[in-house]
Amino acid sequence: MNVGPIVYEPPRKGPTLWEIGVPDRTAGEFYIPDPYPTLMNNLYVNPLQDRFRQYGLWDRYADLYPQNDLVYTIAISDYRRDWFFAHVTRNVGNNTYYPTTWQIIFNLQNVNRVGLYMLRIALASAADSEIQVRINDPKSDHIFTTGLIGKDNAIARHGIHGLYRLYSIDVAGNLLSVGDNTIYLTQSRSTTPFQGVMYDYIRLESPFRT
Repeated sequence: MNVGPIVYEPPRKGPTLWEIGVPDRTAGEFYIPDPYPTLMNNLYVNPLQDRFRQYGLWDRYADLYPQNDLVYTIAISDYRRDWFFAHVTRNVGNNTYYPTTWQIIFNLQNVNRVGLYMLRIALASAADSEIQVRINDPKSDHIFTTGLIGKDNAIARHGIHGLYRLYSIDVAGNLLSVGDNTIYLTQSRSTTPFQGVMYDYIRLESPFRT
């Protein structure tokens, strides 16, 4: 049976305001830390694209962010060095893990208060995790949650991708302000070190009229 050409057109609502990452269904472009020296596997030191195969990289998050979680500022931060490859739990010792909340700070010169902005979050992997999205107030009700998702285990198995997921999230213009805004991404499940997600790509689109 000949079905003819099949053309895939990625979903888009409006112009891109900013983006993080590369839409290739992996987290390989993000920052992958050096492994603990005692756990280093020399097979994966070179080439650099195999760095994610080192053991124990998830625990390096608490070393790099001992007090406060990751903060990424659009137009200043670089996802290759400032966006940790996996949104994991925080190891606080004694087999205890806390949820983590990452921030994306961005500036808007003008805001369409009656329009709908579109936040695209593409996940490269998820394992027993839940991402909640809040806008400009970390204590407000979340505007979106993935619910409990994922059995990929890419973090525990030293992978860089699993089952791909794409979420398209409406953001009401009246939640945004002229000037600096913050998106809070909370990974709320925190029983083990392997609960978390790997982001593939994040993009904010404006309404057609701004």
